[in-house]
Amino acid sequence: MEWKILFEDETMLVVRKPQGMPTQADKTGDLDLLSALETYCEQSLGLIHRLDRPVGGLLVFAKTKVAETDLVKQMQEGFLEKRYRAVLCGKLPEKKGTLMDYLKKNMRTNLSEVVSSKDRMAKKSILHYEVLETLTEENQTLSYVEIQLETGRHHQIRVQTSHAGAPIWGDKKYNPQFQRRGQTEIALWAYALKGKHPITKKTWIFEEMPSEGAFRLFYGKR
Repeated sequence: MEWKILFEDETMLVVRKPQGMPTQADKTGDLDLLSALETYCEQSLGLIHRLDRPVGGLLVFAKTKVAETDLVKQMQEGFLEKRYRAVLCGKLPEKKGTLMDYLKKNMRTNLSEVVSSKDRMAKKSILHYEVLETLTEENQTLSYVEIQLETGRHHQIRVQTSHAGAPIWGDKKYNPQFQRRGQTEIALWAYALKGKHPITKKTWIFEEMPSEGAFRLFYGKR
């Protein structure tokens, strides 16, 4: 799947990042989305937020410093709304609920873990979820869920769902049953973005639903 521009004007872009493509340059040297877009636009762009390399979905980029400042402020104040769809291996505690944990990133392993709130390096992490459907596949319960982040921590959705007993399908870092498997695509997708235009202040929303990999089991579900 190639990257695709959903919206572009003189101030911002909304783009679909394919799974497996870095959001920005990393040590692998593989082509990243930010660099590809800067080549396309023939200018530097403001990186407002990121998606993990295995995760696909929607990202917004700024084309001007004014737009960058405004969009970053929206994100910091919780006005830039990000929603995800995921397929989980197992069940979450409730049909609809909130997960609140304290996470700490291990800089050596580039993994995060749930720790005590008393840990001085811990960061409070909150997400809200709704289970849209469940099914049984190969004697295992799979849950199709919508997730909204209240905070944006390193690997947050992946760590919190795993800690709650329902790791993400295909997640080779936090789902033990996939750690020794070959190539798989993680079933986590940033499907919706909502915010205000940095200049006109009009509300915008963009959506693009996942349909590949494990999502095929729930194709067309809302």
